[in-house]
Amino acid sequence: MKTALRITVTYLIVGLLWIFVSDEIVLSFIEEDVAQLKYVQTIKGILFVLVTAIILFLLLLKYYKKLDRKISELENLNRQLQNSNKELEQFAYIASHDLQEPLRMIHSFLNQLKTKYSDKLDQKANQYIFYAVDGAERMRQIILDLLEYSRVGNTDIKKEAIDINEVVNEFCNYHKEDIQEKKAKITFKNLPVIKNYKTSITQIFHNLLDNALKYSRGDVAPEISVTATDKQTHWEFSISDNGIGIPETSLNEVFVIFKRLHGREEFSGTGIGLAIVKKNIEILGGKIEVRSQINSGTIFTFTIKK
Repeated sequence: MKTALRITVTYLIVGLLWIFVSDEIVLSFIEEDVAQLKYVQTIKGILFVLVTAIILFLLLLKYYKKLDRKISELENLNRQLQNSNKELEQFAYIASHDLQEPLRMIHSFLNQLKTKYSDKLDQKANQYIFYAVDGAERMRQIILDLLEYSRVGNTDIKKEAIDINEVVNEFCNYHKEDIQEKKAKITFKNLPVIKNYKTSITQIFHNLLDNALKYSRGDVAPEISVTATDKQTHWEFSISDNGIGIPETSLNEVFVIFKRLHGREEFSGTGIGLAIVKKNIEILGGKIEVRSQINSGTIFTFTIKK
């Protein structure tokens, strides 16, 4: 409202000044008495300015009313988002404490049953106990993964300088035994130092590298490459491998939470890693794409704003 009135008053002052100044300039070039003409022009100009000022004021008033409605809607959405975040925090607390407690109890008593009575039970009974323990462990892992997914984007307070070379080195150190066992080769060099949230960046690279290492072909040593390209406004990273690949019909499904393309007998995990990657990248304002061929490998390409 105040801005609309200020613009209108400014327009009135400038318009009135223009009328009087322009008339004086015209009279300085005309020797005849044109007082009557000057009077008519002045009245006409004043009316013109008043009418246009009123129209401008009404237009601005309408615009700012619309803007106020939008701001009010955004404030309401913000309050709803804050409430949703509080509910999510409550869910995270429940997932990390209340839901895990009965699972720990089930797991503990089943293990005691197995330890004390396995020799008194037949093979089928022991098999049932094994399935129950395995189910409890998988349920606990799913809860932990959901908790991790809910925390994506809410862990770091401020951005910091991150050397991507060190992030990849950390992964290699954490998975040293798997890399040596599979005779994997992870190549990277001249990766940039970026300013961003360390937890999110670490989750992105470690999950993608873990996938590249996990989904390798048993008869071929894994070859994983990490590269970066400077795109002026953002960095474009690629992580490629020579693994089992992804069917073309499933490329859009790999980022769906808990979507697994392989049975648990083939590969471990709950299918949440790529969902965490995608969520992190989108929160950072980037995009991720995947290209793949069966038995030839997969390339994940993603962007991160500078």
